[in-house]
Amino acid sequence: MVYFINNDDVQRLMSVKDCMDAIEDAYREWDAGQAAIRPKTSLYIYNRDQETRYNFTSMEGAVEKLGIFAIRMRSDIERRLSPAVMGRLPAGGEKGYCGLIVLFSTKTKSPLAIINDGFIQHARVAACAGIAAKYLAREDASVLCLLGSQWMARTHIMAFHAVRPIKRVQVYSPTKQNREAFAKEFTGRLDIEVRPMERPEDAVRGAHIVACCTDSHRNAILKGAWLEAGMFVSNVLAAELDDETLERMDYTVKNQPLRNLEAAVSIGGRAPEGVAPPSEGRGWLRQVNDQTPLLSSVIVGKARGRKSPGEITFFSNNEGTGVQFAAAGSVILSKLKETGLGGVKEIPDEWFFQEIPD
Repeated sequence: MVYFINNDDVQRLMSVKDCMDAIEDAYREWDAGQAAIRPKTSLYIYNRDQETRYNFTSMEGAVEKLGIFAIRMRSDIERRLSPAVMGRLPAGGEKGYCGLIVLFSTKTKSPLAIINDGFIQHARVAACAGIAAKYLAREDASVLCLLGSQWMARTHIMAFHAVRPIKRVQVYSPTKQNREAFAKEFTGRLDIEVRPMERPEDAVRGAHIVACCTDSHRNAILKGAWLEAGMFVSNVLAAELDDETLERMDYTVKNQPLRNLEAAVSIGGRAPEGVAPPSEGRGWLRQVNDQTPLLSSVIVGKARGRKSPGEITFFSNNEGTGVQFAAAGSVILSKLKETGLGGVKEIPDEWFFQEIPD
């Protein structure tokens, strides 16, 4: 049987800490040559209405030890947000978001599961930031700054809490209601002090770990003037850090090798006049290069971690890897066998096979 697993079941079956442990182990395998990725690729079709474009994005990865290949794919409609910019709507459009992870067995070729990607998407990003903090943040880091209060912040707080003795969290969101709701929820969940802050610079002040957890694709939300000695910084998107922030970094680690951006995007249709082409990761080139150490190299000891208490360190989440999804998928399937199906749906695997050669 092939499982169809929704976000509620994913959260029941896998914690952020589970995801961290699985990805750290999978990155060891990747460094040893026992895992492989195909970097993110995107296809765009500009529609004739001149107001929308279709976007299909995918990334793949497999880990021999796990016997799992994963493809994460997202189907989306982007709309004109301004005369020069097209992008995703905040609520994903009238039907919500469409993102799926499909797992296959590398031993039998059979499909194993189809999984909604929502929670895993946020958990795997936070997991790598948490793993990076394990090697790059001060051992005594106890004050966490979160710039953002939605899904990315919700998984990042759990990741950092798992690897450092976090006692206080300073959370900023431009929406007062959101930052106050986040502070109330996680004060109760983690039994630590979570303070909602009115300004981003106030959230950064005095923090040991600064995590950018926003959906800001165009505007920097972390200023270099706010940084203090000994901080560890992580981001979700390339635009979140201004140039001065990058200049002040003493040591940077990246998540994956740089990809061939020209080969990573395919575009069809006619773009509306004045609309900028999709950036497709060019923003990451401000932060990392071919010489920037990989997180996997730090994990296995081929590249160093934090060198001194006063060093400002940075983990650049220069896009995700399919290995992350294979690792998370392995946790979910393993927990599913331990706990039983619950509400997980099953699909006959014979539906996926055919007699005609392909």
